[in-house]
Amino acid sequence: MICVTGATGFLGSELVRILREQGGEVRALGRNEAALDKLAALGAEPVRVAMDDAEGLRKAADGCELVYHVAGLVAHERRDRARLMETNVEGARRLLELVDPAARVVHVASVATLGPGSGPDDLIDEMHKPPPDADSLPYSASKIVGERYALEAAGAGRDVVIVNPSYIVGPGDSRGGTTWPIRSYLRGRLPFIVDGGLNLVDVRDTALGLVAAAERGKAGERYVLASREGNMSHAEFFARVGEIAGRKRYQLKLPAKLGIAFTSVIPWPATAGYVRVAARWWCADPAKAGRELGFTPRAIDETLGDTIRYVLESL
Repeated sequence: MICVTGATGFLGSELVRILREQGGEVRALGRNEAALDKLAALGAEPVRVAMDDAEGLRKAADGCELVYHVAGLVAHERRDRARLMETNVEGARRLLELVDPAARVVHVASVATLGPGSGPDDLIDEMHKPPPDADSLPYSASKIVGERYALEAAGAGRDVVIVNPSYIVGPGDSRGGTTWPIRSYLRGRLPFIVDGGLNLVDVRDTALGLVAAAERGKAGERYVLASREGNMSHAEFFARVGEIAGRKRYQLKLPAKLGIAFTSVIPWPATAGYVRVAARWWCADPAKAGRELGFTPRAIDETLGDTIRYVLESL
């Protein structure tokens, strides 16, 4: 039996779909009943449970020899720190305590535990160290501590593998958690950008990367799941989106401090915390995952094309 936490999320649901296509018996954990019903239609066993429900998690993980810990909270405001720590730190710690000690665990961290880099040429890899001020970025801070529990468990002899995905996009993001910048840009509601950059990776490839990590990853090792083609500045990203969609929008580039000040007053469509993150460089190097896991993401224009078509259908 395979257990997937966060199964109703963007990445989790794609992972469940792939595992079921491969014939795996999957126990899908989540809180959204409607989303769980969709996973049940795929043949997964739905379990409604929250990450703070220790007894519920214990029952859900019982008999599972493989656990994918995908559940997590993404938020960037300082006021969100307590929620982030509860979900991304305590949730990871609690799960590691409850699952069978002999089970293989694939812990989904983030490039946020390794970066940001100092510039577009400072690519984040598994040996990259986050800067001293990473603690000022609440999401990064929470994922760093959650990943630390996973690394400590591996150091104590547990079979734990860590994956560090970059910024995940693709079709099927029904909640708009990662595709909202594309949606806002195409609607003409993202009038400014800041210096900084990101790495895009397809949700379908990321889910396959999780499966590859379970099959071929080494305990205690990290694997950055990213697309080498996906490294780009925000200006390059939105220019590519506009070109593929045939809807180019004008954007003004603002200094980071001005962008943060502006969104502190008018937090739409981006918040001040999001701008603080966006004003950094999150470009990544997936070489190790390519060598050891056979991770080969598709062309980034294919990913963007599929994502944009999905978004345009719902505008």
